[in-house]
Amino acid sequence: MARPVSWLPRLPALARAVGESVRSHYACSDLERLFEVQPRSAQMLMSLLPTVRIGRSLLVEREVLAGLLARLTAADDPGRELQSMRAEAKPPIVRRKLRELVQRDVAAGESSLPPHVHLEPGALTVSFTTVEELATALWRLAILLDEDLDGFASRYELVPEACVEPAEAAAERADAAYLREWLASQRAVSRSS
Repeated sequence: MARPVSWLPRLPALARAVGESVRSHYACSDLERLFEVQPRSAQMLMSLLPTVRIGRSLLVEREVLAGLLARLTAADDPGRELQSMRAEAKPPIVRRKLRELVQRDVAAGESSLPPHVHLEPGALTVSFTTVEELATALWRLAILLDEDLDGFASRYELVPEACVEPAEAAAERADAAYLREWLASQRAVSRSS
């Protein structure tokens, strides 16, 4: 009897992760991380799909992988559907040229954060109903911080209060400077006369 496929219970989450990704292609090592499988299992999964060759590497298009996951999700018995796919003829290597290659899962930017993450200077709020939503939000925030830490800090760090001057204090200082200059000019005029 064949061993059960470890990632089939997580099929909806995998389909959502691939569907929401901006990545254009997945390498075998990417499938290992995504499906949480060993290299041989990732190679077997990759053998079910048409691949694109770049140098010595084989890549799977995101749309093709999303199609596989959608087909398995729609099946009454995903395990049996996966076995029937393994019995089918091996898909060919795609011979067309690549027009686009994006090798990160999400675009780093505030717009890439889920809608239930609210950022404002000095505050970060994450609303969630499941632990998966929390993990996704924190993962995307970590990518944003990894990609553009300085930009994030400049937009969301609080400016120390010592650096911020109330408008009245600035106006008083400007008035005092004007009066000092005026008094100095008056003394200079009285000395010269």
